[in-house]
Amino acid sequence: MSGDKGHSQPKAAFLQQQTAAFQLAVACCTWPLDIPRIEQTADAQTDWSEFLAMVKRHRIPGLAHRALKSVSGIPEQVRQELSSKAHASILGNLRCIALLSQLDKQFRSRGIQYAVLKGIPLSQQLYGESSLRQTRDIDLLVAPHDFEAVEHILLQTGLRRKEPEGELTPQLRRLWFDLRHHFSYVYPQHGITLELHWRLFDNSDIDPGPCVFQELAQVEVSRGVSLPVLRRKYLLSHLIVHGGSHAWCRLKWLSDVAALLADFSADDRIHLLQQARDQGVEPAFLQAIAVCEALELLPSYDIPPASASVRWLISVALHGLLEEEPARGYFQARHLMLSRFTLSPRLSYRLQEFKVQVFSTDDWSMFPLPRWLTFAYPLLRVPLWLIRRSFYSLR
Repeated sequence: MSGDKGHSQPKAAFLQQQTAAFQLAVACCTWPLDIPRIEQTADAQTDWSEFLAMVKRHRIPGLAHRALKSVSGIPEQVRQELSSKAHASILGNLRCIALLSQLDKQFRSRGIQYAVLKGIPLSQQLYGESSLRQTRDIDLLVAPHDFEAVEHILLQTGLRRKEPEGELTPQLRRLWFDLRHHFSYVYPQHGITLELHWRLFDNSDIDPGPCVFQELAQVEVSRGVSLPVLRRKYLLSHLIVHGGSHAWCRLKWLSDVAALLADFSADDRIHLLQQARDQGVEPAFLQAIAVCEALELLPSYDIPPASASVRWLISVALHGLLEEEPARGYFQARHLMLSRFTLSPRLSYRLQEFKVQVFSTDDWSMFPLPRWLTFAYPLLRVPLWLIRRSFYSLR
């Protein structure tokens, strides 16, 4: 599914004008489960291969398997494939829980505060089951002053750093900490990727800082294994900025936000809007709400009409949902990068976002410069990109 439908059609008519496969994938993301809607869209389904492609594309095998488990008329081959993918997801989650449990004991013994972002605990928080969200990696948040100690623990446990690779000069490390928000590691034993965050977002202007550690909640993900997570005040802002930063290109993320907001009353919604304003992410909040409404995952919110910039954000997200693969094509290069400037109305945020986007980690690794020459990276961005492109085309 591709094209410009997300840009040209009114929000209210968006879902009805998509294929039956897309509509069924969306119905599987309702919470609480809307069984009549799921049954109706399943009855209208004619292309089950397209539906399975949607499940894979939007990373919702557990949600789809749960939603269709009691629905009649589903082809046996489809049931078997969903069951197989859901089972594989459960096994992957169990491996992640085992690693998290091991790390949790080491962090606690050293008095290190941390939080698990998204992943398995979020599935338990939102859906009451730790296995429903497809988890591709583990995300941990630690305070910057604990980062080196935690990295040491990860390396001792058997993980190795994947990005950035190798030793970092002090200048390069400072750039990473100023303009990015995590390092990536891999656990070769099970192929688990772990991202170690020192803040929630690349853009430090909207990051809540160390106050998130003052109000952590605990979620039991398995018998005897409880993990620290963000409280809802910070969880919502993290989810909406994370989703907005990727233009909401996965139904998985929209399902999370809709499930989180399902428990809030109309009065709560007004408070949430004000909270988003205070945190500087009102456009991202309005975008998330509007896209959930367009997919009929949430009832209509009584909020002020969207500005032109927010309407554009909404259209970008609706278009992104229809892309065959969001990491490819012009969408990633143009609309996604431009939309990130609009997630907050603050001038300070946009200036910081400009710095984040004009500095490329690929350039840092390929062409390390001394600190006094780091200002030259934006000037070298295009030539270095052309060199990399030529190099990869010759491989």
